[in-house]
Amino acid sequence: MSAIRDYVMEHELFCHHDHHADYVEFDAGREGYDYASLLGYATADLITAEGPRRLGGETRGRSPAPPMERGRIERLWPAIRVTGYGRAVDLTCRALFDLPYSPEHWDAIDEALQAAIENKTAEEVYRHFVHKQAENTWTLHDGRMRLDNPRALTPGLYPASYRFAFRMDSLFTMVDAAPLDELEHFTGRSIHTLDDAVDVLNVAIDRFAETGELAAIKIGMAYNRELAVDDPTHHEAELAFNRIRSRKVFWDGMQQNSGAVDAAASRALGDYFFHQLIRRADADNLPVQIHTGYLAGNWGSLGGTKAMLLIPILDKYRRVRFDFFHASWPWTSELGAMAKNYSNLWPDLCWAWAMNPTESARALSEWIDGVPFTKILGYGADTRLPWCNVGYSLQAKDGIAWVLEEKIARGFLSESTAREVADRIMLQNGEELFDLS
Repeated sequence: MSAIRDYVMEHELFCHHDHHADYVEFDAGREGYDYASLLGYATADLITAEGPRRLGGETRGRSPAPPMERGRIERLWPAIRVTGYGRAVDLTCRALFDLPYSPEHWDAIDEALQAAIENKTAEEVYRHFVHKQAENTWTLHDGRMRLDNPRALTPGLYPASYRFAFRMDSLFTMVDAAPLDELEHFTGRSIHTLDDAVDVLNVAIDRFAETGELAAIKIGMAYNRELAVDDPTHHEAELAFNRIRSRKVFWDGMQQNSGAVDAAASRALGDYFFHQLIRRADADNLPVQIHTGYLAGNWGSLGGTKAMLLIPILDKYRRVRFDFFHASWPWTSELGAMAKNYSNLWPDLCWAWAMNPTESARALSEWIDGVPFTKILGYGADTRLPWCNVGYSLQAKDGIAWVLEEKIARGFLSESTAREVADRIMLQNGEELFDLS
């Protein structure tokens, strides 16, 4: 063990992205937490390993994938145990229970996991796994502040170290009135015009801001459409809005309630709302987190997820701080070049260490060479259950340590400078970006 590795492996982390269940949801699932609950994203690799011609296969892809039976996992696990996803699972298991993640140990893992959460409140469980074991000092959470969450405004359902991102991706692919109905229901306000819709959207965001825990705007539209965004006029967006809002009217001789407009006709409206959210972030000085690159699950449409597609947005909104997720893998070099050129962009390695540890280490090494290290965000677990953060944290720490060891060995960094870099990318940059320092 080198001195810098010791330093990194004991360092606290800022988790820039997670989807943890709230305390109510966590408690509702207590009896079912077993060896399979450690898998997380590894389920997608199991599906990939099995191939497309299995009986009843998930050939259309769902995220998260449906649960797998034990025999199927046992058959497929050997093929994925060395992928980034698989290694994260094994790291978690060894760190928490001193057991390798393998079928002959699954019953023992079940017992050890249940014993670890028995007689603990959800708050105590999160404190143990997220704070003590994973050493995640801060967490930026994606999931609570959504309009369809019945506990979106309920206080006390997460640790005090959690902050939250507002997210409403349905705005960007609106073909019927469902997103408008959701806004009306959440706020108790009526929406008759496009301007009403923008006003009510801002009222919804106001409700979350009033909690004092809103820290970002999250945009995950890459799961539903490409990231390229035009700059439509109010009139262009209004054409689609009017057809959706007045769906009982016969437009061009046709009347239809669902799918009142097609994807092409709705694009101007979706782009318009995209700009409205960025402007709200600008007004409130909130960072904007955007999913770029690889998609969770299987059968994702990757071609439209490149961070490079968002260059016009970076250029237009120069005072807005953007946090681009997941290293935009597999386009990590492109994201690094963008972060070097655009002072309003922070490249983020959240989730990337599990997707591909080697590529993530290469990206970090390259970014340190090209981007001020005060702009690099080094970690985010992107998990649903708190114990999964342990393996993801260890994976990130190992990769960061490896990169810094190599740069020290080659004479590029001194030991003290390497520690400074670690402090910034592991914790301080996130505290600074999200105003938590």
